[in-house]
Amino acid sequence: MSLETLMSAWGLPAVFAGTIVEGEGVAFLGGALAHRGMFSYEAAALAATAGAFVVDQAMFHIGRHSARFAFARRMLARPVAKDLLARLGQRPLLSCLGMRFVFGMKTLGALALGASGIAPATYLALDLISAAVWAHAVTALGFGAGQTIETMFGRLSLHSHLAIAVVVVVLAMGLAELARRCHTRR
Repeated sequence: MSLETLMSAWGLPAVFAGTIVEGEGVAFLGGALAHRGMFSYEAAALAATAGAFVVDQAMFHIGRHSARFAFARRMLARPVAKDLLARLGQRPLLSCLGMRFVFGMKTLGALALGASGIAPATYLALDLISAAVWAHAVTALGFGAGQTIETMFGRLSLHSHLAIAVVVVVLAMGLAELARRCHTRR
């Protein structure tokens, strides 16, 4: 079975599952694959939305019941989580919408929002909006990167195209992590 056949058949479930595990990188690669015609841009963005929404909801509800989960208690006991919880009280609705866009805060943010006492129905609605906007934006970046790769190098094999896209993802995530660490040290 060729990579093209495999991606056409399993690409969208992989974007959904991968977005649950990782997030940005998988949604970006979903956009690059959509550019290659493996599936539509909208299908890739919706698969990423669904994956992001599922993991956010799970983490939110774990945060609501953090006393039952040792890892949640440990995460919420960290100084950054305590600071985050204090800030959530000031703008809870904006936090529900914006937490997904703060690199490195997706999991901790959902846990903290759950622990903060925000109503589950409110979080569900705002998280669905946030996940959809995030997924469409990141998938669009991947789609644009796919177009840029094709413009720069011509029509490459799918293997080469994905390899370049993966390098772009790794570099971008590395830079984002470096920026986050520099900001945290201040």
